[in-house]
Amino acid sequence: MKRTIILMVVLLLSIGLIWAGAGKEEPAAETAKEGKYGGILRKVFFAPTSLDPAFTASITDDEIARFWGDFLVYVDEGLRPDQSRSLAEKWEVSADGLTWTFTLRKGVKFHNGEELSSKDVKFTFDRLRDPELGAATVAIYAGIEGIETPDNYTVVFKLNQPNPDLLTNLGDYHAPILWSGIKDPQTEQIGTGAFIVDTYLPEDRMTFKRNPNYWRKDAEGNQLPYVDGIEYLFLAEASAQVEALRGGQVDYLIYLPSEYVKTVEEDPNLDVYQIPSNTHYVVHMRSDRKPFSDVRVRQAFRAAIDRQAILDGAFEGLGVTGRDTPFGPAYADFYLDIPELPRDLAKAKRLLSEAGYASGLTITLTAQQASPVPAMATILKEQLADAGVTVEIQLVPPDVYYGADNLWLEADFSITDWGARAAPQNYLDLAYTCSAKWNESHWCDLGIDELAAQAAVEADRAKRAEIYKEIQRIMIDSGPILVPFFSNSLWGASKKLKGIVPTGYLGTAVDLAVVYFEN
Repeated sequence: MKRTIILMVVLLLSIGLIWAGAGKEEPAAETAKEGKYGGILRKVFFAPTSLDPAFTASITDDEIARFWGDFLVYVDEGLRPDQSRSLAEKWEVSADGLTWTFTLRKGVKFHNGEELSSKDVKFTFDRLRDPELGAATVAIYAGIEGIETPDNYTVVFKLNQPNPDLLTNLGDYHAPILWSGIKDPQTEQIGTGAFIVDTYLPEDRMTFKRNPNYWRKDAEGNQLPYVDGIEYLFLAEASAQVEALRGGQVDYLIYLPSEYVKTVEEDPNLDVYQIPSNTHYVVHMRSDRKPFSDVRVRQAFRAAIDRQAILDGAFEGLGVTGRDTPFGPAYADFYLDIPELPRDLAKAKRLLSEAGYASGLTITLTAQQASPVPAMATILKEQLADAGVTVEIQLVPPDVYYGADNLWLEADFSITDWGARAAPQNYLDLAYTCSAKWNESHWCDLGIDELAAQAAVEADRAKRAEIYKEIQRIMIDSGPILVPFFSNSLWGASKKLKGIVPTGYLGTAVDLAVVYFEN
């Protein structure tokens, strides 16, 4: 039986130590060249939906942007800012918390040869906070009053209120720094990242070549990345992705479907990596339309499900049960640690009867054709049937679910995968306040809005924790979502691929600049 490599988040907080020599200029050691350099990293996942980072909506969108882009502030494997991997070599904040000053690294080059400057950082964040652009990031950066560039290597963010999450917000996955001369980020991917876009064949593949001028170095002073490039294949079926990994056609698979973990573990040529995370699958109930506009129906659905059974049946038990909020145990003292919500069919039937559905109701559940969503949908269908609810499942490909028609934002009842965020405030700003851009449940609770606004500026961690816990209490009682579980992040990889460090952040955020093939 192949071992499962489990690295807990707390152990990863020291990962920045390996980058102590990031600024050295020594020539690369011959042993490093011979032992680590070379090879094409072959990957596989679903086709992207957007190549413009401002409109990233899918896992593939996010991962592709990380290949060619770097961040002003890098969020590390333990959800903390890491200066050694950030384009800002240092930062400081004023006593009142309203002025943040960032000093950029000198000599960092974009893929077109232009040097990184403060105007590129300003361009990137002004774009992300521009209401006319229409990106969801407007909410995340609403507290930025202005961005100043006193010189080429200094960027000053002026805030209209203190923001204890600013550093991790600047490392949000929508925010790789763009060259300021870009006209259309959907067709031009010009960043400072480890890999340069080479070719793109929609629905087939995307290839990347090694950036020969990449600014980062390893602990011995050798330039990164180690591999010569990346070939990213797009396959629409998760089973086909796993078979490509097992057959040796690819070397690396993010979001390994949980049902294949044992199979991959038993393969002598492969390894499985996993780590607890805040990744979760939101079953949203659109609260501005019947039947979910009635809080009793939402409460009935909450009472009708068995969360542990869903975790076990849909994700092989590889995670922890949820409490129907986006806050998981990964957020430590911000998490409302209460017992698992019990299944109560009698309560569910009573609430449905009180809401006018004594004879039951029929609802369509829109689900992506991506593991573990179909399995979740099937289990939900069976569990809700016990309460008198008939569920009709509509399966669609992920690129349709997140596509131009925004099916995920329109469906009455559907399942959306939400990746981990460095700070829980992001979920509130993006999806659970009245005007949130990604408010897929169309829920509006003015009390939540007020509490979210308070939490956003509260610097005292204990007070902030109490605010977050009150938000969770409200959501558990009357909220518009079911969160059956928080899944472990899972990766499958060739045994020859070394240097993979699992991350408690997004599964896409594994640092591929440091992976290499063992000869």
